Amino acid sequence: MRDVWNVVGVFGRIATAAVICFAAVARTDAMEFTWRAPKTVHATGAIEIGDAAKFAALATFDTLELDSPGGFVGEALAIAARMDERGGIRTVVKAGASCASACAMAIFVSGERRIVHMGGRLGIHSCAMPDGTQAPECNKAMAANATAHGVPWGVIEGFGNYTKPSIMMWLGAEDAECWGLMKWGPQDTSNDGVDCFKWASRIPTPDITSANAKSADYIACRANAGTSRTSLSTSVSGQGFSNAYRAACKRVVADPKTPRYAAVDIIMWLTLTDPQVLTLKPGTLMVNILDRDENQIGNCWKCVTIIAMSELMNGYPKQAVEDFKKAVALVKRDDGSVPAWLTSRVDLAAAEAAKKDR
Repeated sequence: MRDVWNVVGVFGRIATAAVICFAAVARTDAMEFTWRAPKTVHATGAIEIGDAAKFAALATFDTLELDSPGGFVGEALAIAARMDERGGIRTVVKAGASCASACAMAIFVSGERRIVHMGGRLGIHSCAMPDGTQAPECNKAMAANATAHGVPWGVIEGFGNYTKPSIMMWLGAEDAECWGLMKWGPQDTSNDGVDCFKWASRIPTPDITSANAKSADYIACRANAGTSRTSLSTSVSGQGFSNAYRAACKRVVADPKTPRYAAVDIIMWLTLTDPQVLTLKPGTLMVNILDRDENQIGNCWKCVTIIAMSELMNGYPKQAVEDFKKAVALVKRDDGSVPAWLTSRVDLAAAEAAKKDR
């Protein structure tokens, strides 16, 4: 707590200078706090002077939904300090929402639990001095607060120093998890940023992973999942058809140290490649991994794809067509394009549905 307030004190001396870029991307209206449920507060709008006092006046709650372009760093860090005083607050960025700049780098990272839903995004960039140049001391202060809440140091300071104040680095849900910004529970240690570091550094996974059984499971499943950040170019064709492989994947997706979106990625890949995947009950596994959160599942294109594949394999092609179409719309929303294999699954399900109608 004292450390956070000391950081705020630093910004007291440079409040109008070091945060010019953060304020520049914000709207002129201050942040609004509205109740969405008895224990959920929705925070939207720019972070302006006085918002920390408004936050402090709120009744007890446990979930803070964020949708903000950022604003004054000192005020954002003051809100973070109030969050620490309360304790137990979960920060969430839902589908269609964005939490950028000071919202992401100070408020979101201060949640005891932190979740970006599929279709949501975080934005990171550098603080700026009045002349528009980077403010490294500001980035360092933001990193100190983030690190105190379990975020890898380099993710905030490194990304902050890497990006220009005028350019926003956007991270979707899977990227946010991969870089260690998310924390599904107080004891969650799965999101340490190592996997994205390996990927970004182009370091071959086997070269830096010890050759033990647990690592072998990890490499066989996650590194070979076609859409994974750690996907290897040496993926073994047909590997998903072995009993040993299925057993290894089941261990990986059940391991609490496996990041949840990574587990969903593995399950989706298995539903696409393994004709015996139904023995793993992929839909049930996916739903349980995401805590049966209907909003999260319904906005996750990989989740909807898993559901559609399960429906198709269980002999319900009409339902599969509808869910494949939903998956197409979601991935187009998130990525702007649709992979050819997904559109081919729509055609496959439609053909199966036509056969049933004959």
